[in-house]
Amino acid sequence: MALRKEIIERERVQDQLKHQVMHDPLTGLPNRSYLRDRIDRALTPSPAESRQFCALLYLDVDRFKIINDSLGHLAGDEVLKEVATRLSGCVRHPDLVARLSGDEFAILLETVEQPADANAVAQRVMDALAAPMPLGGKELQVTASIGIAIGHDHYLTADEVLRDADIALYRAKELGRKRYQLFDETLARNMVDVLTLEGELRAALKHDQFEPHFQPICRLDDGQVVGYEALIRWNHPQRGVLLPAVFLKIAEDSGLIEMIDWRMFELSCERLQQHGPANTFMTINVSALHLRHDDFDARLLQVLARTGLPPSRLVVEVTEGALLDNPERVRGTLERLREVGIGAALDDFGTGYSSLSYLHSLPLRILKIDRAFVHELGKGANTSTTTTTVVAAVLALARALGISVVAEGIETPIQYAALQAMGCDMGQGYWIGHPLRLEHGRRADRPD
Repeated sequence: MALRKEIIERERVQDQLKHQVMHDPLTGLPNRSYLRDRIDRALTPSPAESRQFCALLYLDVDRFKIINDSLGHLAGDEVLKEVATRLSGCVRHPDLVARLSGDEFAILLETVEQPADANAVAQRVMDALAAPMPLGGKELQVTASIGIAIGHDHYLTADEVLRDADIALYRAKELGRKRYQLFDETLARNMVDVLTLEGELRAALKHDQFEPHFQPICRLDDGQVVGYEALIRWNHPQRGVLLPAVFLKIAEDSGLIEMIDWRMFELSCERLQQHGPANTFMTINVSALHLRHDDFDARLLQVLARTGLPPSRLVVEVTEGALLDNPERVRGTLERLREVGIGAALDDFGTGYSSLSYLHSLPLRILKIDRAFVHELGKGANTSTTTTTVVAAVLALARALGISVVAEGIETPIQYAALQAMGCDMGQGYWIGHPLRLEHGRRADRPD
């Protein structure tokens, strides 16, 4: 009798351990290992099921990092548990809901007759998550992006299905999140292109193929060049000079963007110091990613020390999005930079949510009016009264606060004249000067 009890207890412990190994401890859902096993079985159906296919929905919670960072990890865990509950309510036996890692989940549909069946479940998931989620006295609006792969008979392993569902998920996020995307071969080809470009980006860093181009910033009263904005270009060995739109998104997604930016900061400072006019300043674009590091200002000072560029000739451009990421940290960083002589510019002014509130609290040297307002000024007699009023108000406020103003994207004489008449200090754009490429001891005009 005692032996039987011992055997039963041992089996119970083994079952418990097996469950722990195959399930996620937070949500209680099956984990990736369990899911892979189930997909492999679904890919080898019995002869009676040979005309049926499985489908995998691979999803992640949109902007989950913001929830974690702003409300804390305990709140984030509560959100994940609620998501797990809602997903489980969207399927029926023998379909499976699993948590893969972090905010990533998957739903395995054992049998679907057509892709529309999987799409219907994906929409059901979107609707289930759309209901407000109460948390700590607040109501969160949680959304998800979903990639779908249909388990046709050309799939041999679970990993292949997971790979293609992940590719479809990546595409759904690229298209703006809060949507689902069905995998097809076009997506696969595009992903190969992305991976190829990512490899080329790594090679470009290794072989120093990135270079700064300098777009002039001019005084509008006399057209004198007073500064430059350093713009990144990729001098590709086969495709020539590439604009940022071709590669920046992939650089960000692959985690290469910070290394590329720091190389650009160094080259820009070096070339301006060696070959640029001594009485000019330079602006560099600094993303929220950089401003999350407490040592950003210290690293930037090291760049200036290596290149010999005086701090007073450097201005860091930040966007309102970067300010929203962590206003206090950004303010502290900009204050420390100001103390050593490095200025700050607020880029794309007027496109954010609370622009005016930043002006009195941030140590700004320059305000850059977004090109969308400048574009409207170019319509002459048809210029919106609202646009003119907004630009005039911004100029007046900046003057009151002692902040210089740069209008971006000046492309016509009409825009130039309108801004000059309104008293705008400076401007930049293709009508008032081509970018420069400073290297090899010379200044060469180089059209953008």
